[in-house]
Parts: sequence; C-alpha cells; structure tokens
Amino acid sequence: MSSASKPERRSLNEEQGRVVSEDDRLRVKVRFMAAYGHDSAQASLGLEKQGRVGYAIVNLSGSISERLSYVFEINPITETSALPACGEKNFFFPNSPDAIGPTVGCDPDGRTRVDDYRFIALDLVNQQGALRQAYLSYEPGFTKVKFGRFMLPIGFHWEDAGSFTSKDATHIQRINAESNFGTVISLVAGEDSGRDTPLATLNLAGFLGDGNRQSDYDYFYFLNPDLDTNSALTVLLSGAFAPYPGIEVRGAVKRGFSGSKVERLPNYFASKRHDSAVVLSARYSPVRFLAAFGEWANYTWGPTETSAQMLGFGTAPIKKSGYYVGIDSFIPVTENLKIGTVITREVLSRDDSLIKYLSEQNLLKVSMGKKERSTVFRMYADFGEVVTLAFYRNLMSNPFPWVSGIDPIDGPRAFTGRGTDKWGLVVRFNLE
Repeated sequence: MSSASKPERRSLNEEQGRVVSEDDRLRVKVRFMAAYGHDSAQASLGLEKQGRVGYAIVNLSGSISERLSYVFEINPITETSALPACGEKNFFFPNSPDAIGPTVGCDPDGRTRVDDYRFIALDLVNQQGALRQAYLSYEPGFTKVKFGRFMLPIGFHWEDAGSFTSKDATHIQRINAESNFGTVISLVAGEDSGRDTPLATLNLAGFLGDGNRQSDYDYFYFLNPDLDTNSALTVLLSGAFAPYPGIEVRGAVKRGFSGSKVERLPNYFASKRHDSAVVLSARYSPVRFLAAFGEWANYTWGPTETSAQMLGFGTAPIKKSGYYVGIDSFIPVTENLKIGTVITREVLSRDDSLIKYLSEQNLLKVSMGKKERSTVFRMYADFGEVVTLAFYRNLMSNPFPWVSGIDPIDGPRAFTGRGTDKWGLVVRFNLE
C-alpha cells in the first residue's frame, strides 16, 4: 500500500502510450474471518465445538496500463474439499475408499470432511491450493474480459446476502460460491453514472468446470478437483439489472458436465455427471435500513446417460430445486456503528447422486423427493464497515443425516442423533 503522504509518482507505459499512476501499480487488501461455534453434525466424535479461522485473504491488485489490470488473491486456509474417510463402526460414509475403489487411501480427517452436510471449513470457496483468484482483466470501454481463475458470477455473493460463514450460509449460496479457471466477457452499462451498481451487466463465461463436483458426490478418486476431467468447457450466461435505486434482479444459466466416464475403473462415485443450473435472484430495498432478497435455483445433476448405463442405474438426470428468502435490517447507532439482523428461510430438494444411488438399491431408508430446510437468525454490529462482530443460529432439518456419517446406521441408537443445528460467534474485518 502507498502512503498518502508521499507525492504521487507517474510513469509512462510505453506499449500502451498511456499514463498510469505508480500508486495504482500495487494495491493491497486484507480480509479476515474467524468464528467459534457449535455444529451438531460433528458431535459423533465430540468435535461439535470448534474455533477456526475461516479465511485470511491477501489481495494484491493493480493497473499494468490504463486498460490492463490484475488481481492476485491468496488464502492459505484450504479446508473445503472432502477427504477419503477411514470409516467408523456402525456409521456410513459415502467418501469411504470401500465405495470409491482400491486406488484410494484413507485420511483420518475424512470423517469430518464428508460432503455439504458434514464439513469443518468456515469458508465457502474451492481454491487451487492457496490460490483463491488470479486473473488479468482487460477493459476497453464498456467491455471487460477476465482470464485466469475467478469467482463465477452466479447469484448473490453470500456476504452481500447477509451470510458470514459456511455454517450460516444457505445451501444455495454454498453451491453457487464457485471459483474456476477460464475466461469471462462482461458488458457493463451505466457504471459511470454515479449509481451504486451498474444499470445492467451481461456475462458470458467459459471455464473448466468440476468446481462443485463434491456437492454431487463426484469424489473422482479424490484427485485434485482443479485437474480438468472434461474435454469440453462449461458455459455460463449471467446478468444483472438494476432499473431503479433499491431494486436489482439477476439471472444465471450454466450448462456443462463434471467428472468423466472412466471405463477402466468404473465407479458410481467417480463418473461423468451433469452440472447445469438456472439461478434467479432479486433484491428490494425500499429504504436504506431495510432490504428483502431471495434466490430460486434449479440444478441438473446426476450421472450422464452413458455413465448410468455402464453402472446399471437409471439414466434420468437429477433435478435439485429450491429457494431461500431473507430480510436484512439495521439501525445506525453512531456515524461509525450500525447494528442489524438478517433472517433467511431456505427449502431445497435433498435429491442428488448419493440419494439416487441409495434409493435405487433400497438402502438406508432413503428415498427421492425429500427436502432439507433451514431457518437462520443472525445479529451483527458493523464498525465503520471495517470490523464486524456477529452471532448466528442455524436451525437446520436434514432428512437423511446418517448418509453423511452424522448419525449411526446400526446399533442401539441407529438413525438417531443430535441433529444438525449450528450456532456461532463471528469476527470479520477488511483492511485496505
């Protein structure tokens, strides 16, 4: 970061023939989030109470020329990926090497990092190791082009919709929080008209895919999820429209596949899957201190027809749909302090490849068509938009917790447990 007391230095970029400030060559931002809380889904090993750092992000950005810039973002905390479980008596783990195949070894921490229902990470984003984002951006006029690894423009960012961690974020927000390698071309209108948000944005992206492979139990022998398993790119078309102050609507359509059909090592948990989505989002803020928002999503998952035929399962794709709605309200106490609350309600289909796998074999009292539900209450204090202190309580109903290694499937307490409710205390700060 540059000191404001230093005189501004300017240099000429000879290739572009334009003047760029030396103060714009490098900008440093730091983002930090940590929480202490309770997660009933981890109670079987006595690990329900944990204090963890969710992310400690260092963002380096700057201008190379008037039109060319870069972003380089590092987060050393990489806990979002599932691990192969060593198993436990009387419990079922979908991420056990017994299910995946003989080429996979187990990890003791695999019992705590199973899927979207039993996890330890407070962060939502899948990374390439410690690399969260890294891309070049070219901006000729109202067109912007990014190349590299970036967050996909799908729905609301979870923090913009009032969530603080993966433990209180909605499942739809967690599925949409995907970063991947590729290119996105954006057309932006009304960005320089003094508005808080552009009038309209249209994005077209092509990227490797596989970013949320874990959400549909495509463990794929637990190989690095950043290794591309497809020959074709996944395509995303998304946009946002803010016609009036306080009103914003968004839409996204994704079409692609994840995983690959490996005939040499056929396995249901390592196969080619559909990975498509339609996401619609809306926010309405009639006054500065109050906002209502929501998202509806329909995901198309499950093995492709040829993979399903090879494995002996039904060939119809899986439709996973649902919605969440929320209210965010706050009171300004002082010029640099506001206190608020965010409440969300989510209803989402539990259907995915694991549920299909078990239901078609009449295993573990599982059936298609059930729903997961959650109601989350959050209270926060925001100090000058730099430091945030928050509390959340997530009342979650999971119809089949035992298929994620949460409850036992045998013994005197089979199919019973402590539930999957969560609460936590959060601290977050942004430094620029």
